[in-house]
Amino acid sequence: MRAHIFRQIGRDAIVALGRELAAWKPTPERALFGVEAVISVVLSVALAHLLHLPHTWWAAISGFAVMQTRFSASAERALHRVLGTIAGGLLGTLVGPIIGDRPWLFVPVLGAISAVCVYRANGSSASYAWVLGGITWVMVTYQAHELLLFGPTASFAMLRVAEVCVGTFACLVVSGAFHVGMQWYQRRRPASKVAAAAAACANAAPPAFEALRHARMVLAVQAGVAVAILAALTYAFDLPGFAQALVTTIAVLILPPTSILVRSQKPVADKMVQRVLGCVIAGAVGIALLPLMQGQILPSLLALAAGVWAGCHVQTGTQGASYVGRQFTIAFIMVFVQDHAWSADPHPAMMRLAGILTGIAILTFVMLFASRFLSESDV
Repeated sequence: MRAHIFRQIGRDAIVALGRELAAWKPTPERALFGVEAVISVVLSVALAHLLHLPHTWWAAISGFAVMQTRFSASAERALHRVLGTIAGGLLGTLVGPIIGDRPWLFVPVLGAISAVCVYRANGSSASYAWVLGGITWVMVTYQAHELLLFGPTASFAMLRVAEVCVGTFACLVVSGAFHVGMQWYQRRRPASKVAAAAAACANAAPPAFEALRHARMVLAVQAGVAVAILAALTYAFDLPGFAQALVTTIAVLILPPTSILVRSQKPVADKMVQRVLGCVIAGAVGIALLPLMQGQILPSLLALAAGVWAGCHVQTGTQGASYVGRQFTIAFIMVFVQDHAWSADPHPAMMRLAGILTGIAILTFVMLFASRFLSESDV
């Protein structure tokens, strides 16, 4: 993977986003998905504030990330997210305090956990559970190196599980309510051709997937090396935004079966560039809006709703900028949803966005090095 390819992918992503914005035309289906996501995020925030959870934005992101266009898909994703988070939290609580003060063991273990989870996620029907399990396991294990005691580490893991469960619950409530409402509506009106086509696509069999061991192994090794480097740098220099860097590193290395079969690094590079583009745009827009909101609840909620709806609209588009829209929405939530209350302070959001960019930078370095190493070994 050469540097000029990243530049070309960046230009293609910007052009695709431009086409999507130029063709802005919300259909009923796309508008409905955006409304569901907005309500889910707002409900997640309200419940997290009501329960006094320390990281409201984790709940809000869960409320958005679980939402799918069909209730059955949302329910399956919710189950995987909750089970993966619980398993990862439990393993991190058991392992973290043992290795937290041993960097010679701590760093390679975090890399190995990430590698195994990426390998499994790219070849499993429960991919999302492996992703959330790996991310939570590494996060809790990393937190244990600062806490060093079982009790505080267990408390951190339990709060992480609670935040995910709150957002997931909000998503299921909203998705379920809309599902029941749509069924009631369709019983009284004949289904449209668009709805029938969507149902046909939903019921279509998934593509056959014969996992390529080599391609999955390459992705896993890249994840392990990148996370190990991130863990070492953060351990030594206390870099901010480790959680976002970790999530970024693992998320962009999870590919659909058709992309894995290609055995190319371009699909990963596409996701990396689109993630950066979506996050940068969301950060710029969000941080520009924060001072205007002045930390007031109603203006902040309206701005959050508008950003989530716009991101969902781009995500469900057909011009090639879907991942830009998804990452824009996640980053916009990170900017506007603060830990405890509504705030106009951009510093927490900037630290989170810096973590995302750090993860992309480290993974890019690893991919470029691996590409050069492999090309030289073929000579």
